[in-house]
Amino acid sequence: MNNILVTTLGASWQIAPELLGFTNPERYDFFKDNSAVDELRRGYNIESVDETWIISTENQKDIQKLQGWSEKWKLNIKIVICKGINDFSNQQEIEKMRSLIYRVVLKASDTRHQGGKLYLSLSGGRKTMSADMQEAGNLFGFDAMLHVIETKTMGEIRNDTLLGEAGKYANDFMPIIINGKTDPGFIVSTGDNPIASVNFPFDFSKEILTVYDEDNSLAKEVQKRKNQSSQLYSNFYDNIVSKSNARDIFRKLYFLHPELLRKLKEFKIGGHGNEKRDMNILRALPKADLHSHFGGVLSPEEIIQTAIAENVSIQKDKEWQSRAQKAVDTQNIDELQRIKKELFEIKQSDFKLFYEKLIVFFSAFSNNASLFEKLIFGEQSYPIGIEAYQKLGDFQGSSLLQTGNTITKAAELYAKKLIQDNVRYVEIRCSPYKYTEMGLQEEDVVNLIMDVFDNTEKIEYRLLCIIGRDAKHAEIKNSIKNSIKKIENLRKTNERFLKKFAGIDLAGTEGACKPKDIRDDFMPFLEKCIPITIHAGETEAVSNIWEAVYHLSADRIGHGLTLLNNHDLMSRFIDKNIGVELCPSSNDQIVGYEKSENEYPLKKYMEKGLKVTINTDNIGISRTSSSKEYYKAAQLCGGFSLWDCLVLIRNSLSVAFTDRESRIKLLRSFEDEIYDWCLQNETMLY
Repeated sequence: MNNILVTTLGASWQIAPELLGFTNPERYDFFKDNSAVDELRRGYNIESVDETWIISTENQKDIQKLQGWSEKWKLNIKIVICKGINDFSNQQEIEKMRSLIYRVVLKASDTRHQGGKLYLSLSGGRKTMSADMQEAGNLFGFDAMLHVIETKTMGEIRNDTLLGEAGKYANDFMPIIINGKTDPGFIVSTGDNPIASVNFPFDFSKEILTVYDEDNSLAKEVQKRKNQSSQLYSNFYDNIVSKSNARDIFRKLYFLHPELLRKLKEFKIGGHGNEKRDMNILRALPKADLHSHFGGVLSPEEIIQTAIAENVSIQKDKEWQSRAQKAVDTQNIDELQRIKKELFEIKQSDFKLFYEKLIVFFSAFSNNASLFEKLIFGEQSYPIGIEAYQKLGDFQGSSLLQTGNTITKAAELYAKKLIQDNVRYVEIRCSPYKYTEMGLQEEDVVNLIMDVFDNTEKIEYRLLCIIGRDAKHAEIKNSIKNSIKKIENLRKTNERFLKKFAGIDLAGTEGACKPKDIRDDFMPFLEKCIPITIHAGETEAVSNIWEAVYHLSADRIGHGLTLLNNHDLMSRFIDKNIGVELCPSSNDQIVGYEKSENEYPLKKYMEKGLKVTINTDNIGISRTSSSKEYYKAAQLCGGFSLWDCLVLIRNSLSVAFTDRESRIKLLRSFEDEIYDWCLQNETMLY
């Protein structure tokens, strides 16, 4: 590898500083006793030059002098003469020299790929040659661009052969740096056919002097690409303002180098067996989770930890305690299943007794979380259906989270996992009325959750109140009526709740209650313009999604797996910016995609321009995380690009139930973090 200096020749004295000062400066100390030059070298990490390439017209009288320098000072000089150019008498001659300068700098830039450095000088030659040298540097890159100015009248040096004492004129010159290290410009380095020296070859003769008949081809190619790139601004503008843009992305990313943008679109997540690398990337990216049930956030181990946090005495029923402990110690799954069945039979008639026995039962697993996990999950093959999926949450949610201790502990474990997974925005779904069996009020429940998350840095959160529909029609109507009253009361009396409450979620088994049957009951929510998301199209036909949108004015749809069956409805989603909350792991568990012929709809939703998002549903029940869900989504689709991943992340913020000011703040925070990540990890993407 070599360090190369490229300059143009006007007169020999003009380029003397470069030749004698930067070519092996330790030996030929042209700038001896010049501390300013030493500081310049250190500041810009300028190293000794191994070769100097000099570009000249044919009529230069000082070419012979340069050859004398080469012999006297043993300088490695290569002189390139542009054939047929004596002086610049017309535009054609200027363009021919420009093309040769481009060609020589392009050739010299190869040294950078081999670990060397390239320096460019503007001190010699006509003004047009200096301008073309500067432009060549902007096109092909360099490590430093310098100029040399005179500090006194130069009459003496102009007539000197410069073959005498080295350093004689050291203090009569002052090198200055025009620009530091610069990468190649995007118009020559991007796309499927970047400009390379192999396509525009240049070879020196074996002698010190090379006469080259330039054909202008390189300058013409550069100009062609400049003309094409003139549309860059308008393309950028179209991308960020077009309402029909199906691939909405963080706008700041358009300021990345186009080659890096291309790599983001080519870099594949999932489908290639490099799970560790992909998961590291996904964990590093900021994410939002719009569909996350508080009642399903705990893993088996965390259920035990949460139960132990409760102060219910485990001495109240020693016989029950002994029975549970014996079943755990002997790993008797059949007996544990019988105990579970008895527990939930007690729950139907005496919740307090159930709760005490439940805490005792959990405590028996304090040193055997793996057995508890086996009890919950057993041996399952997908799909398991919605009912079996819901039963996986029997041991948490409203069964466990009934006291200040358990709710606080669960919220802390939940928040910790979100932070570790770099989830920066979350909409927490819960049914406060279900957590009041042991004496808490609904306001106590939301305050306990908010206490934890208000003290959790880096997470912006909102609360969604769930309306359940797994009951008789009259009970559902009564539940909606009571929820409306309590939510409105909390909004009036609890300032924190007013700020954090974001909307309503109609959840539960789709077939249990049709949206059209509760339209009138939902009217108070609609009248107050409260955002609504509805579980639809997961296990039922697309007609259920239609009802959710047209009867209950849903702003988002939970799951929405059957939307492809109604293209007119899909168009409505696009026009009205209705979000779709896919939850890949639970979708696979319930419906089955990974091991069946069913096609996961994510890619087609993205191609159509839907604001589709990736979410967790129940991180404990599905044993997942936001990052894992993105990877799972990629697997179900045969892989998607990192660019697609960023589109999905931005979609989440686009349809989040938050105010405009908070949304803008989140968008800026996310795009700054993602932009910086792209710059810091550019080499990995290549």
